[in-house]
Amino acid sequence: MRNRRFVTALLTACLLASLVAGCGGGITGVKSGRFERPIVLLINGESAPTRQYAQVMQNSLRQAGIPVEIETVDQGTLIDRQRKGQYQLTTNRWVGGNQDPIFLKNLFGTGANFNRWNYSNPQLDQILNQAVETADREQGRALYVQAQDIISRELPSLPLWYTDQMVIARRNVGNIQVDMSGDWSFMARLTSEGKTGPFVVTLESPPPSFEQLKETEGAAERMRQLMFNSLVKKNERFDYVGDLASEIRRAEDGLSYTFTLREGVKFHDGRPLTSADAKYTLETLLASGFPKSGDFFEGTGESRQPLITAMETPDARTLVVRLRRPWLNLLSNLVPIGIIPQGSAGTQRQQPVGSGPFKFVRYDESQQIVDLAAHDAYWGGAPPIKELRVRTVRDTNTLQAELRSGGVDLAVVANLGADVYRALGQDPNLQVKQFPGANVVYLAYNTQDPALKDARVRQAIAYAIDREGIVRDLLLGQARVAHSILPQESWAYSPGQVYTFDIEKAKRALDEAGVK
Repeated sequence: MRNRRFVTALLTACLLASLVAGCGGGITGVKSGRFERPIVLLINGESAPTRQYAQVMQNSLRQAGIPVEIETVDQGTLIDRQRKGQYQLTTNRWVGGNQDPIFLKNLFGTGANFNRWNYSNPQLDQILNQAVETADREQGRALYVQAQDIISRELPSLPLWYTDQMVIARRNVGNIQVDMSGDWSFMARLTSEGKTGPFVVTLESPPPSFEQLKETEGAAERMRQLMFNSLVKKNERFDYVGDLASEIRRAEDGLSYTFTLREGVKFHDGRPLTSADAKYTLETLLASGFPKSGDFFEGTGESRQPLITAMETPDARTLVVRLRRPWLNLLSNLVPIGIIPQGSAGTQRQQPVGSGPFKFVRYDESQQIVDLAAHDAYWGGAPPIKELRVRTVRDTNTLQAELRSGGVDLAVVANLGADVYRALGQDPNLQVKQFPGANVVYLAYNTQDPALKDARVRQAIAYAIDREGIVRDLLLGQARVAHSILPQESWAYSPGQVYTFDIEKAKRALDEAGVK
């Protein structure tokens, strides 16, 4: 009860402050007793929940003597500045990659592709290098436990909470089943009784392009899941299983993988899938220099070498991938790589062609609308919905109005407040469904920033954030507190050092760091 009153009081105080000076904007340039100037928290201002929880965190951090100023930008600018390290503190949502322990190396390894915190720890590098090369699960788990313990002490509360999958749909929409990863493949199973015209779903931001071999942003990944299949996918337990591959065999020496392709798979243009298409897709990616290709190489500069040394197609249904050394990360890196028809790379940007449940029809860039049609020859069964329209709706008020009026049939969004979901659930024409999620909201530190270089300062920030209270009272139970980037359901999960809300511990950590 004390925590609930505290969070409610903080929300009230922040809202009152916003009437006077704008919450987060009233301390610019003001010295704190401990800090020369406020620490800037960079957030996506288009997300109502983010603005709300950022204000609560801002106020509780002030209670510990840590002044914070909130800076709002759009999602695209946020991601760009994170990549360039142009921030002090930032928060966002990680979608997909956090479900695999191998990804810890990509997130926290020195110089790794997704290490946006400028973090480096040789001891952690050594542990993660061993872990990603260990085929034995028990040995691998022991190493990942060590890694998560280090990460929890060095980058505490980088994971804040796992967001539940919140789906709002018209009452006539049936068969809504979203798995923990949040993959949009569930759209292929939806039904919509009595619906005429396109079935409309929404994105929070438009895809940068339809060139799925290139794009890594969330909206582009959603489109990939609708239009493409990969050789490999993750199942409900986050293990790797075949998607277009009906069988995957790893050689005893670990130097090759053999993929047997499913029979009867056709691309949207009617061509049958063959191993030559899979080989062509991977060769195109490796020669591209796209961000997704980076994970298939190791080393830098002149020492940069491909991990795949050769690909063979002994018959139309068999692809053999040969490796320079044993490499367990191959399967995880194949998940976001949609297979395309041989010779189609040059036209994919304007006319994407895959083998997924829906095929591309048109894109109205001015209206930010993508029209898709059911792929009736889809190997997984023709989708019941024959016309699918994907609209970008940035404004949350517009989204609510469109849902209530029937202009939108279904939305899977994370930018609505928890109270809004409850209110929409009272509408007799709507249904709101909640599914456990594994995507994680995080608080990231620029570890090279002078104010945040000391891990004890970062620990103080972790102690000063009441995550349990925020999840319970602000998010209304539509999330789970996270102690690791990995979801609790992962075989490699370990909470490491656990931080509970404690203002006095936060102050002591600052004292120990010499921030007097």
